[in-house]
Amino acid sequence: MSSEKQMTTDNHQMKSWGKHSQSGFSMVEVMVAILLLTVGLLALAKMQTQAVASNNYGNQLTEATFLAQDKLEELRLLNECYLAVNAKPELSWTAEDQAVVNNYNSQLSDSVANWNEDDTDSDGIMDQFSWQMATPDHTNVDGLGAVANPIDVTGAATSAGGYRRTWYVEDNKPLTKAKNLRVRITWGNGREVIVDTVLSQ
Repeated sequence: MSSEKQMTTDNHQMKSWGKHSQSGFSMVEVMVAILLLTVGLLALAKMQTQAVASNNYGNQLTEATFLAQDKLEELRLLNECYLAVNAKPELSWTAEDQAVVNNYNSQLSDSVANWNEDDTDSDGIMDQFSWQMATPDHTNVDGLGAVANPIDVTGAATSAGGYRRTWYVEDNKPLTKAKNLRVRITWGNGREVIVDTVLSQ
């Protein structure tokens, strides 16, 4: 008798388990799962898009910084060459010496009043110094090769997008016998890199 009872109980449990195992997911559960999966995938896609945009901006920033530093080094070398030529009597200048002087005059001349000074406390000493960015002394066309803006990362002319390189020179700032120099690279929608230095004369 007990073995019949046991078999009946086992059969009942097997039938109950079989019914339960075949019940599946309800429509609401499926919809919630799809919704959660969609939200997760959209967040992942947005994060990927932002990562690509950040990578692109980082690349442009690196290229712009390279262009600014490259021009700064070129102008620093030009200044040193000019000082070496200028130390010789003008009558002994060669054609190369004259080319250095001409290049210096075309790239390191202070041609525009673009340096603001402000004596805020009226003690006769200028306290505030700032550049007027709208009027650069020089654009890329004044440099070697006379390549007009816009340029690519190699300094070659480009028709679409690209970078705009300008620089600003102020004589006898911050000291006499010095040139204050600022190289500015702009691109895109108001993005810029600015590098400053002082050249001794």
